[in-house]
Amino acid sequence: MAEESGGEKTLPASQSKIDKAREQGNIAKSQDLNAAWSLMMALLALWYLCPDLLRLMVEMCRHYFGEFGYHELGPDAFYALSLDALERTARIVLPFAVAMLVAGVVMNLLQVGFLFSTQAIQPKLDRLNPLSGFRKFFSGRSAFELLKSILKLVVVSAIVYVTVRDRWTELVATAFLFPDTMAAAVAKLVGLVWFRAVLAMLILGILDFGFQRWQYGRDLMMTVQEAKEEMKQLEGDPRIKQRIRQIQRQMAMRRMMAEVPKADVVITNPVRFAVALRYDMTTMGAPVVVAKGARLLAKRIREIAEENDVPIVEKPDLARAMFKSIEVGQPVPENLFRAVAEILAFVYRIDRREEKRRERAAMQSAPANG
Repeated sequence: MAEESGGEKTLPASQSKIDKAREQGNIAKSQDLNAAWSLMMALLALWYLCPDLLRLMVEMCRHYFGEFGYHELGPDAFYALSLDALERTARIVLPFAVAMLVAGVVMNLLQVGFLFSTQAIQPKLDRLNPLSGFRKFFSGRSAFELLKSILKLVVVSAIVYVTVRDRWTELVATAFLFPDTMAAAVAKLVGLVWFRAVLAMLILGILDFGFQRWQYGRDLMMTVQEAKEEMKQLEGDPRIKQRIRQIQRQMAMRRMMAEVPKADVVITNPVRFAVALRYDMTTMGAPVVVAKGARLLAKRIREIAEENDVPIVEKPDLARAMFKSIEVGQPVPENLFRAVAEILAFVYRIDRREEKRRERAAMQSAPANG
């Protein structure tokens, strides 16, 4: 009963609803996977760039601190030093920043594809409602996010603890090493902790991405009533479409009836079918059906024909054959052309309408003039 009432979401989201949600910036995306991937790329970037970055940093420190007494003081010198410091800092920071930017873009493309939408950042007054914010804060999703954050903290802490515990003796021994050797040992330990933590976070991020996709599908599920309303919007209200078809049939019927007075002959069954034919040698290769009908419509065609002195010929078999095989506006096929020609020849002798006599006269003079 709940499904019939349209209150329970039991249907999967339609492609139209998914596209609309995507346009609004509502997408399935894992921030945890983004963070883990960024940390992994940061580790790789430092691994490959660290020698060059350290060299540039040492050169910068020597230049400014080792040769500090040789720098001239003054506004122009200070300006030149500032530009030089900015250039040196950019050479150190930019490679790492570009690597992180590329990593972030790649992960977003992998998760959601190319998407540009400003609706997600547009200000909405309902977001300022404290009651709605309070409900979201204590919602089931917020509780899940809290548990997920606690899980990440526990996992990372456990990794750090186990890694440092297993190498505690080596860490203590670094206090007796030379500074460069000590820095290398500490960097190696930090890199190992970083790698293990990031690997665990990547696994959690992939699982979270799967959950986000599942939750996204559930959030976009539709009720039966929503599916019906969407179908109406996409294809139009069935009642309106039916009304349009009815109006179109009425207009076609009026056009068809308007052609009956111009017909050369109406062939009947005599009561069940009626087919109106028109033939103009100058414009038609064969007689054309301009109107046809059965029962009441056939009766109306005969009445219009009688009112306008259109000859009516009773040929039951021919009327039935033309009604079933020829649509309005189509010419008579070859297998029926002989029988129709005989009827037209007979009609031309008895038709007394002035306009038809002029048409026949024009038809007869056309070959001679040609």
